[in-house]
Amino acid sequence: MRLDGMSLKDAAAQCEMSRTTVIAAVKAYRAGGWKALDVERPGRPQGTGRTLTAEQEREVQRLIRDRTPDQLKMIYALWSRQAVAELILIDQALKQ
Repeated sequence: MRLDGMSLKDAAAQCEMSRTTVIAAVKAYRAGGWKALDVERPGRPQGTGRTLTAEQEREVQRLIRDRTPDQLKMIYALWSRQAVAELILIDQALKQ
């Protein structure tokens, strides 16, 4: 957008970026083309740090999709982070 003449303010607003980020992107592009703008996804690589197997994840997802916590004799009415954590602990304990 900046290369096509759009103002810095408008390009930043359109892309939902800060002006500093837009300036850095234009400088990188001018220095090395599109390859210079290759952006890596922040954070750890997808799939690392998991504690459940793929099968366990599917089972937990199925339970969340098909049941409410109270149907599973839990103290919660709706699914929350805490309820899901307890579901995982219960599910793992039952399978051991």
